[in-house]
Amino acid sequence: MEAFGTGGITHLDMIMLDYPGPSDACIRGQWRAFEEMQSAGLVRSLAVSNFRPAQLDVVCATKKAARPVVNQLPLCVGYHDSGVIAANARRGVHVQAWSPLGNGRLTRLSRDAADAKELCSEIGRRHGKTGFQVALRWLTQAGASFTVEASSAE
Repeated sequence: MEAFGTGGITHLDMIMLDYPGPSDACIRGQWRAFEEMQSAGLVRSLAVSNFRPAQLDVVCATKKAARPVVNQLPLCVGYHDSGVIAANARRGVHVQAWSPLGNGRLTRLSRDAADAKELCSEIGRRHGKTGFQVALRWLTQAGASFTVEASSAE
């Protein structure tokens, strides 16, 4: 927390716990540290990444516990658990997809890449869109948001 002062940073908009600890006790300890940062006014909102519903339940176990506003998960049109968005929503947590384009394959599994790309491209052709635009629209219509990264200008 002392590092905040180095750059003149007074608070963060959000801090994310990336990957849950190996046990419930570890997760609770990590989350308490985040809650302390929020209580001290150092961070406005808390988030998690790669948490399964049972791990979210550990974080949200008490009525006093601060709830994560976001759970960032691997999610794309060709790689998803059909119930994950609803499971998070029941807990009051919004899902944000990381790698929503599956590194350009529209899936995390190489064996499914051709099918996922062809399906999204075909739908896109009918609507004057690219397959990637279709894939991102699918995510938002499913109730998630996304973050993307580009390694080139193309």
